Amino acid sequence: MAVSRELKKADFHVTKVMIDRTRKQKDKGVLKEQYITVAVKKDGTVIQRLKLRRIQYLTAEGKQYVYVTNNFTLPPNQIATIYKKRWMIELLFKQIKQNFPLRYFWGEISNAIEMQVYCVLMAQLLMVVIRKKAATKKSFANMITVIRLHLMSYVRLLEFIKDTYKTWRKTYNGLMALSP
Repeated sequence: MAVSRELKKADFHVTKVMIDRTRKQKDKGVLKEQYITVAVKKDGTVIQRLKLRRIQYLTAEGKQYVYVTNNFTLPPNQIATIYKKRWMIELLFKQIKQNFPLRYFWGEISNAIEMQVYCVLMAQLLMVVIRKKAATKKSFANMITVIRLHLMSYVRLLEFIKDTYKTWRKTYNGLMALSP
């Protein structure tokens, strides 16, 4: 099963309209459900026509999305939910790639690669929990950078995340007072 967003320049032909609520102004959720055919071209010649399902969806925030799928059995609301969850997974992996770059793997065996990926996933989850517990307004990337730079410093983590400069000055001044 595939669920994707429709391309703006998609060339399709509507074969059957299942639901059409586009005239109702205040309606949220599924606005339109259609069966369509899309031409597959090779060198400008149509070699195949795909039968797909097109779903127009309006979110509670007022954003409108158009999904295309090859699944004709699932309810249209579930298709929208599948795409939303898939998008959340994409955002998670984007955040992981930006903050925990896996430039190289420490082993060639699949078990070693899996362990390294699991460690990154656990670090990601730990950072999300710390960020939520600290109730900080720092961006996720800034928080990761601050923690990475001060990983071996002795500071109270949640205080440090909330107000980095104040906690660092308090800790640094305390250490300077102890030195001869």
